[in-house]
Amino acid sequence: MNHLDPFAFRIDPGLGTVLTVVVVFSCHCFSHSIRRDTRALCDIPRHEIYDDGREQRVLDAQRYALSRQFLRAIAQSLHTRRITIADRRQPNFVTLDTVNADGSLSQYAVFFEIEKDRQRKRRMFLRIQSAYLLDSGLTKRQATAAKVRFDTLLRTTYQGRKIGG
Repeated sequence: MNHLDPFAFRIDPGLGTVLTVVVVFSCHCFSHSIRRDTRALCDIPRHEIYDDGREQRVLDAQRYALSRQFLRAIAQSLHTRRITIADRRQPNFVTLDTVNADGSLSQYAVFFEIEKDRQRKRRMFLRIQSAYLLDSGLTKRQATAAKVRFDTLLRTTYQGRKIGG
């Protein structure tokens, strides 16, 4: 799982100063909820259960394979990608990639959040919350969601302002 080790990059999002962005990945990038598994809990082999100390989830071969193939590069290229607001209340954001999985085109959704480090100046945390293939394409809300540039997202979050008012 070393492809999901945290890493950092530096960027000036238009503040006149360089920020360090630390990228971390949640277990949702390579697992799914026990509730969504088609098997009864007693039928899931113990070696397929992932426990991060806060929750138990089931290892997901497809999510794992996609994370190995795409996720780190997507995180590194957020400054050039189309990003939409997934949920203004949280707030969290999503970027989509069209990937060829099993011979059919699918939308690989990467959900993330950004927050300012409260202990170190000029450092931000970017947490990849989840990444998976969308089962039935974009929802109406996802298709019409407001766009935001990565630089704007970093700058606004660093300044303690909300995205989109």
